[in-house]
Amino acid sequence: MNENNEIWDEFKWEEFMKEQDKKVDRYMELFYRYQDHPDRDEIIAREMGWTWLLEHESEDADASIFDDEEGEEGEEWKLAAGVSDESFEHDDFRNNPLYQKTYQFALRAVKFVDQLPEKKREDSSVVDFISNATIAGAKIAGGTGLGEDLDELGGNIAYCKRGLAAANLAIAALHEMKEKRIINDKTYFDLVKDATEVRDAIALHIVELREKFYRGV
Repeated sequence: MNENNEIWDEFKWEEFMKEQDKKVDRYMELFYRYQDHPDRDEIIAREMGWTWLLEHESEDADASIFDDEEGEEGEEWKLAAGVSDESFEHDDFRNNPLYQKTYQFALRAVKFVDQLPEKKREDSSVVDFISNATIAGAKIAGGTGLGEDLDELGGNIAYCKRGLAAANLAIAALHEMKEKRIINDKTYFDLVKDATEVRDAIALHIVELREKFYRGV
């Protein structure tokens, strides 16, 4: 929900998340470009349009504006979407069965990759696999953290859809690892089985959340 009390569906939330992704990419681009510049903070704030940071800098020139206002900047997306802090003040996601499933799969993925020879660990398919195996759980945690109230349910779904995409990419990476003979057939089938179970569980969860959204919870 935004400041106009409009309830966002999953697609509105996805648009919003994509815009936030662009902002993060832009910030990182500017940070790396100006990281050694003496006026780095002011330059980045100006380029990002963070006028409130510039105003703060004029009040306290000795402080790092990014250190002092990091929390406030992190709140912008919540304010725009109408999400309350209470949504993130608990660890409910840790008790969520779906999160537990994705978490256990991520642990297995990490243990498997850790035992690979260093040269194989550096292969792009292995990097893609471990990255997406861990991202899936992180997105489920993010969605659960938002909650299942009607005004937050669309964001929950959008997060889970990103988790679903990550699970699919992890499966695709396993296929590539098998083709490159990085893993043997038995390990491949075991990991694909687990990854597919995670993927299907996320998909089912999305269906259930959508049903709640369309019936108004």
